Amino acid sequence: MRSSHYVEKGLADEIKELNKRISELEKMLSILMQPLRDVGKTASNYLRLTGLLLNHGGLTPDIILPEVKDPISKEIVRALIDRTEQNISQITELVRNKRGTASRRIIRKKMQELTEKKIVKKYQKGSIYVYVLSEEVVEKWSQMLGFNI
Repeated sequence: MRSSHYVEKGLADEIKELNKRISELEKMLSILMQPLRDVGKTASNYLRLTGLLLNHGGLTPDIILPEVKDPISKEIVRALIDRTEQNISQITELVRNKRGTASRRIIRKKMQELTEKKIVKKYQKGSIYVYVLSEEVVEKWSQMLGFNI
């Protein structure tokens, strides 16, 4: 009877040891799998971006900001996507380069409208005012592209 008790205790100890090793292996496997999950997420984001480019011909403001209807405001948003922290003169020049013409007065009016709609944000940098896309717009772009901020 005593020998069967030792056998049972030995088997129980072996089972505990095996369970401990299996647990350690599961942890190691989880750590090894994380880079593969990250690659899968990156591939998924890449495919989403590729789909946007194919379906819309590029990353245009229309995709994320359908409420921006007029072409000048769309060009302003594109300009601020390309180059953040621009003043009115710089934005006017960027829009002029894309459209051929752009009035500083019209750009200023459109900037005021975009600011009121919380699409752009105006703040003072040194002695001048500069404009950036609002945090909400940046977050929308990031979510669409699959990046977490």
